[in-house]
Amino acid sequence: MLHKELFAPGSTGEQLWDLGLVSRLLAAGSLAARTAGLLAVIETPEAMEAYVLRAQGQDDAKRRAQRCIEAVQEGSRLAAGRGWRS
Repeated sequence: MLHKELFAPGSTGEQLWDLGLVSRLLAAGSLAARTAGLLAVIETPEAMEAYVLRAQGQDDAKRRAQRCIEAVQEGSRLAAGRGWRS
């Protein structure tokens, strides 16, 4: 469900993955450790799925889902700031 909402066709999340923007941001090496860790959660569909599946209970799953949402928002903000997306 989370994947469908964050990475639906035409969504910001889909652009981040399709254009490889999260990987480009991480490869740039100029991110703070916390930001890099946040973006690593959504670098690939497999990484995000593995992260969410490691949840230990419903509350942890909710926290992890929220972290994925924050990661997409931060990735979008950073990519736009670098002129990589509008």
